Formats: sequence, structure tokens, C-alpha cells
Amino acid sequence: MIKYSLFIAFLFVFCTNKKESDCKDQGIKIEYLTDIDKLVQNGYKCDNHFDNFGVDELKRCQVEFSDSNYKVLYNGFRSRVLFDKKENLKLAINSLSPDFRPVKNRPFSLYVLNDRLMPVYGITKFTNVGLSVFKIEYKNNKIVLSEAINKESKNIDVNKLTYQQILELIEKIKNTFKYKVREKTLDDYFYKVPYWTEGRE
Repeated sequence: MIKYSLFIAFLFVFCTNKKESDCKDQGIKIEYLTDIDKLVQNGYKCDNHFDNFGVDELKRCQVEFSDSNYKVLYNGFRSRVLFDKKENLKLAINSLSPDFRPVKNRPFSLYVLNDRLMPVYGITKFTNVGLSVFKIEYKNNKIVLSEAINKESKNIDVNKLTYQQILELIEKIKNTFKYKVREKTLDDYFYKVPYWTEGRE
């Protein structure tokens, strides 16, 4: 009985690892964020796993695509997460439209995520003013929201940027932009729940 149990455990580990190692490059290149549709339509899934960290809003997400380069999650509403495996980057994309079609003069919101899928930077609109770049920090059960003050950080339309330009912009957001703490911040609810799951702008 013990040998049988060990054999089953070995098969489980072997098959799981084999499936992960068998991820094939589907040859789909992302030139713009809208090209994520090509991944979703392809539908290839070599790996359905992702950590939901016990958060109900993340449990609703499903893997819609996974190859050796990318993984795409969809929360069934207006939010997608792109795992760029080569860049070791996780991005959440919010759309006004459930089918993720661009809406004129209303670009996608884009969030850079940490390993727990919480946003740490956002190109979005938290107020009635145009889009800005924000830094989001989580300290002592409070959210500290800071806005970039660089001129380049205002009214960025990520729909019009190539994916390579977005990667270059993210480097500036992390390493070059200067930030000023805002008095108004996010609701404490989002201390544990990723803000992007709301599907807001």
C-alpha cells in the first residue's frame, strides 16, 4: 500500500512537471496590448495554475492562455492579467468594455503587479482629472497613494504605445519618475484585494 501511494505521488509530480516543461512557444508576438486577444483566441494552455492567495476576487480568475512566453488570466468582468515570463513581469489591464475593445479617447488602465498580484504602480485615473502614473504602497494596514509629478507621466494612452514602449515606460516609472503623496487614497478594502479586480478605469 505504501509503495502504491509513493508510485501515485511520483506520477503526480512527474506529470505535473512534465506538463510545465512541455509548454510550447505558440509564436504569437504582442506588439500592442490589444494583441492579447490573439493569445486568448489561440486558447493554448500548458499550465492552468496561478496563486489566488485565498482572495475571493482572484479565485474568480481563469487561465485563458499559457505558453512558454505568456500566461493570461481573465476575471470574467473587465480585467485581465498578463504574465510576461521572459520579462518576469505581471500586468493587469482594465477595459471599459467587457470584450476589451478600445473605446475612443478612453485608454486601458494598466497596473504593474507584485508577486501577490497587488498593484504597485498604475497608469490610470483615480480622479476626474486625466490619466496619471501612481505608485501604490501598503504600510501598516493603510494604502499610501503617490502621484508622479513628471510631465511625461500625464495622460499616457497605453493603447497607442507598442508593447516595447510600455516596457521602457515601466522602467522609467520604477526608476526615474518622482512621486508626491496624495491626501486622498484608495479605500482600505483594497489593502488585501487587488484594485484592478474592480474593472474600473
